[in-house]
Amino acid sequence: MRKIWLETVLLNLLGICACQAAPCVVGVHGESVSIPCFYNGPEDLTSLNFSFEWRRGSKVVYKAVWTGGHGERLNMDANGRSTVSSSAQAGDFTLKLSDISFADAQNYSLYLKLLGHTANASICTVCLNVAAHFTPPVLVRKGGAEAEATQWVCQSRSGFPEPAVHWYINHSQHPPVKAVTTYANTLPHSQLYNITSVLYADIPRDTTVSCAIENLLLNETLTTVSYGVESSPRHNSSFIWILSIMLCVLVTVLVTIALCFQKKWDRETRNEREDDSGCEETEMIMLDMDILDGLPKRDRYDR
Repeated sequence: MRKIWLETVLLNLLGICACQAAPCVVGVHGESVSIPCFYNGPEDLTSLNFSFEWRRGSKVVYKAVWTGGHGERLNMDANGRSTVSSSAQAGDFTLKLSDISFADAQNYSLYLKLLGHTANASICTVCLNVAAHFTPPVLVRKGGAEAEATQWVCQSRSGFPEPAVHWYINHSQHPPVKAVTTYANTLPHSQLYNITSVLYADIPRDTTVSCAIENLLLNETLTTVSYGVESSPRHNSSFIWILSIMLCVLVTVLVTIALCFQKKWDRETRNEREDDSGCEETEMIMLDMDILDGLPKRDRYDR
């Protein structure tokens, strides 16, 4: 009877002042997360032989025993994704999970037991929530000629949980609730969400429109802004297109004129060369006749 009484008192002392971690921690899907638990009760664990185990719900995911200042792990979960701080005997029982999934989002409890005793003392209970980052939103303006209603489409993908979507006009004003329709679809064989939000309203072209995707679990907000200059590129592209055509025509005309002048210049040059050649032959003939007339007649007959 006394043994049971002592065991009960000792386990109660272990549980007293056990530092409870924050109610919940948040991990990111596919990444690692630490579930903190620190014991700073009245007992000095370095002088005790004890075992401890982490449970997810009712399933043990980590169990170890400390004797003589040395720890030994007694079990391994199926995927080997759980580890505990090497400072457990100093009171740090933080559990680290790797490659977490949505199935890991449960309550985790740490139980400590003195060797030679049968009862466990509950030290910590911490809940784990799992979230996933959304992609930066993409905002596209569709339709909406002058004096017509405009449709804005905001899309973001692969996040969790379902986010809150906020629309802003000129950074501060909210459009009418009825003007916004939001669709949330989960990916096949997954709990991740794809979000499409549509704003349909009569918004001037020079108005700034913003779309924000808020992940409440991660306390993360992603925002994209359109400065309402969608119409300018259209006018600019038309102007550039017309200017390009005009430049092409102008270049064609200039090249044609240049070719015509080139042909004319070549023809004139050729004619001048032919005229110069004829003059030289005439001069040579006249020169020969002059020389012949200047010779003595005897010489002329001798020839």
